Amino acid sequence: MNSHHLLPQRMDLPGTTVCAAGSSENLPAECARFGPRGLLVHGRSLSKRGKISKIAATAPAAMEIATWEHPGGEPTLRQLEKLLKTAREFRPDWIAAVGGGSVMDLAKGCAGLYAEHGNVTAYHDGAPITTMGLPFVAAPSTAGTGSEATKVSVLTNEETGIKKSFRSPHMMARLIVLDPGLLKGSPRHVIAHAGMDALTQAIESYTSTGATWFTRQLALRGAQLLFQNLVSAYESEGEDLEAAEAILTGSYLAGVALSSSRLGVVHGLAHPLGARYKLPHGLVCAACLPYVLTYNREAMGEDYEDLSRAAGTDLLAAVAGLLADLDIDNPFKGRGFYDLDGMIKEVLASGSTAHNPREVTTSDARSLIRELFTY
Repeated sequence: MNSHHLLPQRMDLPGTTVCAAGSSENLPAECARFGPRGLLVHGRSLSKRGKISKIAATAPAAMEIATWEHPGGEPTLRQLEKLLKTAREFRPDWIAAVGGGSVMDLAKGCAGLYAEHGNVTAYHDGAPITTMGLPFVAAPSTAGTGSEATKVSVLTNEETGIKKSFRSPHMMARLIVLDPGLLKGSPRHVIAHAGMDALTQAIESYTSTGATWFTRQLALRGAQLLFQNLVSAYESEGEDLEAAEAILTGSYLAGVALSSSRLGVVHGLAHPLGARYKLPHGLVCAACLPYVLTYNREAMGEDYEDLSRAAGTDLLAAVAGLLADLDIDNPFKGRGFYDLDGMIKEVLASGSTAHNPREVTTSDARSLIRELFTY
C-alpha cells in the first residue's frame, strides 16, 4: 500500500448518487437535466418482472424513451456494435443502464464510444477515447461489479476470446441510482455470484499495491457490509430490503475504491478463465478467491487481520463459510484445462495482477491454475 498517500494521484469519481428504495422509478425525471431523449438499456429478467415498463411509464410528458434489451450472457463487442447502431439511429441525449454488470458495461461502452468513429475493436485493443460521449446513468439491479462507480467497461472479443476493458474518464456515470427494490426477486445464484464478485473486489482493492488511505476506508467497509448481509439477501431472494441495500452499498463502495486502487490476481485469473469456460464472472472470482488468499496471506501482513475483523472471524474461514452458505462449488474442480500457456500469458499481462500484494511469476500463475482444477 502507498501508506504515505491519503488520496490517489488521480481520482475520477461518479456524479450524483441517489440511494433509496423506489428511487429507480424517478430515474426518467432525474435524467431530464441531460435532455428529453433517453435510451434505456436493460436485461430480460427486469423486463419480465415489469420493472422496465414501470420506470418508462414515469417519464415526464415531453420525454421520449427507447429501450434496448441485452440478450444475456457476458457482454461482447458484437453486442456493443448492435447497441451503438441502435443508439446512433435514435440519437438520445443520455443512456441509462438498469440491470446487472453486463448491461452496465454495454451501456457504458455505448455512451463512451457514441461520438467516436473508429472500430470498437480498436478501442478494445487500447486506442484512446478522445471525444466526450453521452451522459451515462446507472441503476444496478445486482450488487456485484461496482460498474456503476467505475470508468471501466469489460467486454469480450468473441473473435479472439480475449476479455478486457475499455477505460476512460468520459465513461464515468453522471448519475447513479441505488435502489434496493431492483434486487427483489433476483434468482439466488445471481445474488450469490454478483455478491462474491463485489466481495472479491473489496478484498482486492484493500490489499492492492495501488491502495491509498481513502480507497482502503471504502473497501474495508464494503467488505464488512457484504460479509454481514450477503447470506440474508441470498436466502430472501432480494426481498430483505435492508440486506439488499447493504450489499448494494458494499458493492458501490468497492467500485469507487477499485476505480483508483486497482485489484489483484483473482481478477487477473478471472478474465482468461471466464472467457474460455463461459462461466459467470462472479462464480469464477468466488472459485479463485480461497486459493489466492492462501497464496497472498504472508504478503498481506496486517491487512489479513483487518479483513478478518471485518468478516467477524478468520478471513479464509469466513470465505469458506460464505461459499458453503451460498451453495457455490468450484466449477473447475476435476475438469481438464487447455491453453494453459495462453491463460498464463493473459494473467501476467493483466493490470490487476500487476497490483497484487505478492508478485506473481509464470510458475506461480501455473500453480494457481493447476490447483484450481485439481482440488
